[in-house]
Amino acid sequence: MSITTGRCIAIAAAMAASLLSVAPGQAQQYPDRNITMVVPFPPGGTTDIVARVLTEQLSTELGKQVIIENRGGASTSIGAQYVASADKDGYTLLFAAATTFTTNPHLLASIKYKLEDFAPVAMVVKVPFAFNVKKDFPAKDVAAFRAYALANPSKVNNATNGPGSTVHLMGEIVARGLGVKLQHVHYRGAAPAMNDLLAGVVDSNVEALTNTVPNHNAGLYRAIAVLSEERLPQLPDVPTFKELGFPSIVGSTWFAVFAPAGTPQPVVDKLGAAINKVIKTPEFAKKMDPMGNQPWPMTQAELDTHVKSESERLGKLIRDAKITVD
Repeated sequence: MSITTGRCIAIAAAMAASLLSVAPGQAQQYPDRNITMVVPFPPGGTTDIVARVLTEQLSTELGKQVIIENRGGASTSIGAQYVASADKDGYTLLFAAATTFTTNPHLLASIKYKLEDFAPVAMVVKVPFAFNVKKDFPAKDVAAFRAYALANPSKVNNATNGPGSTVHLMGEIVARGLGVKLQHVHYRGAAPAMNDLLAGVVDSNVEALTNTVPNHNAGLYRAIAVLSEERLPQLPDVPTFKELGFPSIVGSTWFAVFAPAGTPQPVVDKLGAAINKVIKTPEFAKKMDPMGNQPWPMTQAELDTHVKSESERLGKLIRDAKITVD
């Protein structure tokens, strides 16, 4: 080994040791200014609302303002790429939807980020789904729906929020789990899909509880099963697919917080602990309940494992069903 090479190695080792030595101090002082939470959607949607509920309480917990910055577009990839290239200091965070890491990599060839560009901080909430049929659909329960769909192959249509959307994938999970063929009708968003189900233009859809609960309770359409592991308190009369004998029909979406990879671990740990403390409060749960969202605390390792597992599962579904986006 040359003297020059030896010096380079020694300098690199000293720099690494220096970074490790200041990290605990960074965590003690962190945060000493406001934090930006990037929401990769426009203002006003469900993701934005949940993020604002979280950041309001998180600001109090951390003693500094956590400010929402909306950077929507390109199926969350614009906001995600922005955070991936941000300073690795814990002051720019991503409020990610599941699609950012579980479906985008399998659907969008143009994305310039990958999961390894981020450090998992904390899961926030799980968003369960219900499978609904129009109010005058001939089948009143899952068994009858399956029998009708088998007797009428490719004639039952299912509204989605667009090709490759989460509810499109959940609809495909329902179809494959029941062994039937659904004709997916793609809309530009949840509202027009729901409106056509209300009008009886389409036969079915998969939808979050925000719209399902009031419409089901009012008899405007019927939730015949939920895709959760257990029955949901907001829809206590609606069975799970699992309890009806279809264990593969399980699915949800979620929101979680990520930091740029390389953010000092003590800072990530402090953020994670603060978020987990907030989402365990009755106040947070009370604000999530009307939307059907379930606070979902987990460790950073559990979050990382869950994201990778869901990416593998949904990636295979996308390939098997030959789902593409225009």
